Amino acid sequence: MVLYPFHPILAWMIYSATKKPINFFLSILLIPIAMYFIIDSNRKLPRYLIYFIIFTLYHLCSAFINDTIPKDTTKLYFILTDPNVLAVLFFIAVENTNFDGRFMDKMSNRIFVIVLVSLVVSLIQIKIPTFFFNTNTDEDLLYIGESRNFSIYSWTGLNSLGITFPILVSILLSTYELKRPALPLVALCGIVVSFLTRTRYVMLSMIVVLSQLFFNTKTSIKKRVSLVLMFAAGIFLIVAVGYNMGYDINEVINTRVLEKNSDMASAKARVLSYEVFLVVFPDSPWFGVGPETRKDVIDLLGGEAPIIHVGYLSYLYFYGIVGCLPLFLAVFFLLRNAWMIGNRYNFWGSYYGLLAFCVANITMVYFNFSEMGIVLAVIYLRYFNHKSSLILNDQIPLREEPEDNIKIEIQNQ
Repeated sequence: MVLYPFHPILAWMIYSATKKPINFFLSILLIPIAMYFIIDSNRKLPRYLIYFIIFTLYHLCSAFINDTIPKDTTKLYFILTDPNVLAVLFFIAVENTNFDGRFMDKMSNRIFVIVLVSLVVSLIQIKIPTFFFNTNTDEDLLYIGESRNFSIYSWTGLNSLGITFPILVSILLSTYELKRPALPLVALCGIVVSFLTRTRYVMLSMIVVLSQLFFNTKTSIKKRVSLVLMFAAGIFLIVAVGYNMGYDINEVINTRVLEKNSDMASAKARVLSYEVFLVVFPDSPWFGVGPETRKDVIDLLGGEAPIIHVGYLSYLYFYGIVGCLPLFLAVFFLLRNAWMIGNRYNFWGSYYGLLAFCVANITMVYFNFSEMGIVLAVIYLRYFNHKSSLILNDQIPLREEPEDNIKIEIQNQ
């Protein structure tokens, strides 16, 4: 588990050797572990996980009943590679594991390394777009044609960078003390990598996770001013490096952020998604049509996007009110848990990371809870929840000195 932050690199190694996605092997590995915990453990599952299990079962039943399983795969392979199934297996394993401070320090160190690697690879891809890039899917190649930057994450999924990387940055911002020199470097990595993606939802997600530095009431005015100066310096550095490397920053802002050359096509696709949803949702509002966009809906979308391009609306169309209710409840309880941990221990990394994930799905469709970033956010929540239970049972002191350099502060209650 301590190697888990290197998941994108492991995914590249496994795919290169087997031509199969890493999720397939992770599911096979985690199934017996999860079954053991379910049978042997007396621990109650948290509410978010109970609701998410219900949603996953509904998702699988809907896929089978509505015959939306891809024709080029088997039913067993479909289940073993399904991201919801993998997320359930991950969460069961995590919620039945006790992580100590030394393990979490090692985890934070490795997240820091992978964030730095993400920055280096993103900079290299300015000059060599296909460097460490998965060229096996045509869809990804289309985005390469738009000069989008995927850093090391194309081997795990098209949207992995936009979901996982902001959460990694969020965890480090909350884990490292503000005075440490690593903090400005982490923030700079977040700004640069998100901008190089040329994708607005990734930039928006990074703004969400960076905002924790300003909304944290324990951050002094002096430190907030220094953060503003640090961000200004970071933007200046982006402009300078981009200019020297031949990266046209004005073109990115005009075409990807402001959409001057496309007549706001992306924004119009979202508006059209709302309009189409209002037309098709009443046909099957309670149970949905299954996890696939039907041809009549694609025709209504007019070719702008082959899917209702708002995550919450798309899932309501797929699964209906009955199917989406447990999913949305799972998200609510997970966020509530992260909020409580933030208030109790001043660890806001998981909360702002998960919040960025929720905000991102306003403009895209990607409720993939098996993403590395979300699993890591849950691991940190599990660590603090276990610590809290030990404190309540008087098994440890309220304040524990960390073993390594990277501190996770536990504050006196």
